[in-house]
Amino acid sequence: MSGHEHGSRNCREIFERLSEYLDQELDPELCSKIEGHLDGCEPCEAFLESLRRTVGHVGEARSEALPDELREQLRRALQALEDDGGPQ
Repeated sequence: MSGHEHGSRNCREIFERLSEYLDQELDPELCSKIEGHLDGCEPCEAFLESLRRTVGHVGEARSEALPDELREQLRRALQALEDDGGPQ
């Protein structure tokens, strides 16, 4: 994955693996190759930073409790689906 031109196959390969890279799901050798690529590719580096910010914002988002009435409607709808044998 070293040596590239912006938009090259290497960049596309990096884009495809960045989520796994952030989640630390890749083997150390591949991480090293990605880091080498990122060191010389501003667009991929910018994309990684954007992805990091997005993941951070999602992690900060608070889930709000459903109002009781809506929760009950949802429960009834799910029960009806179960009683009918699931979605058609």
